[in-house]
Amino acid sequence: MQTAPLIALLTDFGLADPYVGQMKSVLLSAAPGVPVVDISHGVGMGDVAQASFFLAATLPWLPPGAVVAAVVDPGVGTSRRAVVAEMDSRLVVAPDNGLLTLALARGQGVRAYDVTPRVTPASATFHGRDVFAPLAARLAMGETVAALGYVLSLGELTVLPGLSAERQGNLVSARVLSVDGFGNVVTSCDDGTVGGGWGRTELVVPVSRRLVRAVTYADIGPGEVGLLVGSQGYLELAVNGGSAAAVLGLSRGEGLELLLPAGLHENH
Repeated sequence: MQTAPLIALLTDFGLADPYVGQMKSVLLSAAPGVPVVDISHGVGMGDVAQASFFLAATLPWLPPGAVVAAVVDPGVGTSRRAVVAEMDSRLVVAPDNGLLTLALARGQGVRAYDVTPRVTPASATFHGRDVFAPLAARLAMGETVAALGYVLSLGELTVLPGLSAERQGNLVSARVLSVDGFGNVVTSCDDGTVGGGWGRTELVVPVSRRLVRAVTYADIGPGEVGLLVGSQGYLELAVNGGSAAAVLGLSRGEGLELLLPAGLHENH
C-alpha cells in the first residue's frame, strides 16, 4: 500500500497546551515515516467558519494524496459524525459540523464517507487525538476510505448557512472569514461573485466607506481602503501599512455588504 506524502493538521488548539503534541505523537506512531505539517493551530476557539476558510484556501497547495486532519470541533463527544471527504485527490478527515462548507463549494468530484467509529475507547473531550488522528494515520498508511466507512450523499453533510457570498443585483452580502496578522479583512467574496471591472465599489454595511480597486497593497494610497484579490483566492479589504480591520471596525464572523457600480453585470 502506498503511503500519503504528508498529513496536514488544522486545529483551534493553540500551542500552549499539550494537545497538538499528543496528536502528532499518535500520528508519528501510527504512520511512521509520513511527514506531519501544520496548516494552523490558531483558528479562533470553536470557529468552524474560519477553519472552513483555512481548509479551502490550503487544500490546492497540498500535494495529491495528502491527508488532512481538520479538528475544530465544538461538538466533541456528541452524536455528530466523523467524516472523510475525498476531493481533488486529497482526503480530509473532519467532524461533520460545517467545517467542509467552503472546500465542498470549491471542490470537484467530491465523495464523502461516514467514518464514525462504532466502538472506540476515546476520551469524550479529545477526539482529535483519539478518533481523528488514528483515522488520518490509517488513511495515510494506505487503507482505503471504503474500508473505514460508508458513502454519504453530499446533501447529508452539514453546511454553514450564509458562509458563501450572495449577490442580488448590485448588492453583495458576505461575511468576514478571517482577519490576518496584518489586519487585512478576508471576505467570503471571490472575483467571480462581483464580476469584472469592480472599481468604485462601496462598503455599505456595517459602515459606509468608498473602496479603491487595487492589485497590490502598494496601490492603496494614504487614507484609502482597498479591495483586492488576496493570495487565498478571496477578496480582501486592506490598508497600506495599516490595519483595515481597525480602520473599519470589522472582526471575524461579521456580516458585510458591498454595493457595486450601477450597470455592472454578473458573471455567468
